[in-house]
Amino acid sequence: MIVSKAPATASRVIEGEAVILSLDTKILRGLNPVGSRVWELIDGQRSVDDIVGVIVLEFDVSQEAAVRDVGDFVRELLAKSLVTRVS
Repeated sequence: MIVSKAPATASRVIEGEAVILSLDTKILRGLNPVGSRVWELIDGQRSVDDIVGVIVLEFDVSQEAAVRDVGDFVRELLAKSLVTRVS
């Protein structure tokens, strides 16, 4: 699955932590460092599997945990309409 940031979002990374604003709901969300890195990697071209690979390389996490956690996080972003599915 490939996802892209939704057009109705604005974000900024400040000292390694992303802050996302949903322009539709006016809700501001802060992300932890791992979530922030996942957010940075969501570009409409990388697959979720590609993002998992980067997270495993950059953080002290097993492949299995990264697959589960990144997958859960992406599903949450989809449910909140912060990202859209490309394929």
